[in-house]
Amino acid sequence: MKKTLTINLSGSVFHIDDDAYEKLYAYLNQITRHFGNDAEAKEIVEDIETRIAEIFAEKIKNGGEVINLDHVNEVIVIMGTPEAISNEDEEKQQNAGRKFYQTGGRRLYRDPDDKVLGGVCGGLGAYFAIDPVILRILFVLIFFLGGSGVLVYLVLWIVVPKAYSTAQRLEMKGEEVNIDNISKSIKEEMQDVKENFRNYRSHPAYTQGRSNVREVGDTLLSVLKILGTIILVIIGIPFLIVGAVCLIVLFALLFASHHIVGLMPLNNGFNFMEHLYTPGATLSWMTVGIALVIGIPLVMLIYAGIKMIFRVKSRNHIFGSIFAGLFVVGIIILIINGSNTLGEFRKQTTVTHSEKLVTSSDTLYISAKKDHAEKDLDAIIDPDLNFERFRIGTLNDVDVVIGIPELRIEKSDDTEPSLLVNKTSRGTSHANSRQNAEDIPYNYQLKDSMINVQSSYLLPKIWRNQRVNLKLYIPVGKTIYLDESVKPILRDVHNTSDTFDDDMVNKYWTMKPDGLTLVNRAIPNVKPIKK
Repeated sequence: MKKTLTINLSGSVFHIDDDAYEKLYAYLNQITRHFGNDAEAKEIVEDIETRIAEIFAEKIKNGGEVINLDHVNEVIVIMGTPEAISNEDEEKQQNAGRKFYQTGGRRLYRDPDDKVLGGVCGGLGAYFAIDPVILRILFVLIFFLGGSGVLVYLVLWIVVPKAYSTAQRLEMKGEEVNIDNISKSIKEEMQDVKENFRNYRSHPAYTQGRSNVREVGDTLLSVLKILGTIILVIIGIPFLIVGAVCLIVLFALLFASHHIVGLMPLNNGFNFMEHLYTPGATLSWMTVGIALVIGIPLVMLIYAGIKMIFRVKSRNHIFGSIFAGLFVVGIIILIINGSNTLGEFRKQTTVTHSEKLVTSSDTLYISAKKDHAEKDLDAIIDPDLNFERFRIGTLNDVDVVIGIPELRIEKSDDTEPSLLVNKTSRGTSHANSRQNAEDIPYNYQLKDSMINVQSSYLLPKIWRNQRVNLKLYIPVGKTIYLDESVKPILRDVHNTSDTFDDDMVNKYWTMKPDGLTLVNRAIPNVKPIKK
């Protein structure tokens, strides 16, 4: 019993005995080593393998299914050995007893190397050893004489196969298909290609073509350079204009009007920085930091515009390094000052003041009517700068911040109503935040059964998120009346009818165990407390 292997030879699959495979493998390795140094070695070996595959295919077609040692030996006899090519004397001795493999002399193929259309005349000329030109003239004459030359040519073009491989080209010429002829044919083809390329490069048309291509390339490059220059100028002009205008505006705002924040969220000229930072070094350094962080990119934008417009070329990077350093310094200044500013809001303290509202009446009248001072605050408030807990205004040409309190009403377990005033602020420490809270100027007035609270208050110069929260505690059974004036400060008052805060004013409400309950009573004519 012999071991059988499956091999792929030039795209064809064969079953081969183990001993036949060993001999074929050694034979192909011998051929590969022989042509290893030639430039055409790969193509020669591939054509040899293709020819061997054709021979094996014919052997199998004749009745065999497995390639055996006899088949391999016959291939070696037909194709020859590399030693036969290297040693002419040896080749003659081997040829004396060699069986040449020919398939009826010449074979008809279409010649791809000598073709005008399909290579039919070239193949016929090689087959009959006739000049293909004579056959082409003959086909043309038949065509013009009314014959069927075109039809015959087309039929041959379709039926006759094309000589793709070197072995097929050798068969077309009637030459023996062996290692020697395959290698010689491929080398001649490669030599012809090299010679044709050499002749082409030495031809005047080639030199003229290269010169023309170079001229076209130079012209195209010049056009692209001009277009690039125009595009750079088109881009550079806006860079220069925008950068210069923004830089002028920046410095005008920073050093002339000190209203840089006027370009930011709080427009209309309000300078929030004056209320966020303490006057002196902190505000000045913050101004410098903003100038560097915003100004340096604008300067670089102007510089880029100048370079684009005037084609300035500079290899000196010292200015770029200086500007980059200044930009980093600006960021550091902003980080340090920002950290210091955050430190001003580190701690929060609430100062609480509580007072019992002892009245002889069963009804407490609550209002937030403004006195002359509060009316003056209303007059200076900017309607375009309206926030939930504070307003912005101008007093004696100075920007001021006006706080808005919040009033909540809750049930009390005590027998008397009471008012709790919570003043909250932030600061660097608890002591500092407590002092900021105590400095909030907020008051209220109590007279008999009427209490009037402030609806606004003027915040100190430095803003530290100061807030005032009022809590009015009402015992069960006590009735209150909410005046129209408390509408702006009333917040989240629980009632049994789920009435909105704004709709609770100008009504009587009695505190029940489950919350304030609406009481249908006439609106009183109560005079405001004189402050």
